[in-house]
Amino acid sequence: MPTVSSCRQPVKNNIPVSNSAEHLQHYARDGFRFFTPTPTRWGDCDMFGHVNNVQFVRYYESGRLDYFHRLLDLSSGPEVHNSLIIADIHVTFLRQIHHPCALEVGSRISRLGNRSFDFEAAIFAPGDDEPRSTARAACVWFNYRDNHSTPIPPAEREIIKKFEGIES
Repeated sequence: MPTVSSCRQPVKNNIPVSNSAEHLQHYARDGFRFFTPTPTRWGDCDMFGHVNNVQFVRYYESGRLDYFHRLLDLSSGPEVHNSLIIADIHVTFLRQIHHPCALEVGSRISRLGNRSFDFEAAIFAPGDDEPRSTARAACVWFNYRDNHSTPIPPAEREIIKKFEGIES
């Protein structure tokens, strides 16, 4: 039977995918400018009394949607033709979370390409500088009507670059 460490991705984009010191430093609280308050709910817990792993992905979704709504004023619905999709997501579970807890999801864009970008996030409990969990998603700007990727619009690109301090 494989061990947990043998099931991890060794390194992706020079970011260790583990709970190594480098990984924890990369995802430390002070590396994020954007936070979404995300309180746990009793129904988030599993039979062991801790927040179920599926809920972590939902917390990340709430942080990501909040980031795009507040920063870019993106809306959703059947009338929206261009927005984003997630092409890939990796979640690392570092420490358990128990209910009740007033969590915060830190969110940021770390790489901005022509049609895609890397979205990183971390879940923090009150008083924690190190995350309870981390996530890295590859997001693609997408035309839903024509069903293909499309370049990130210039206005949104500039807002992201300015907010995140991305040079290129």
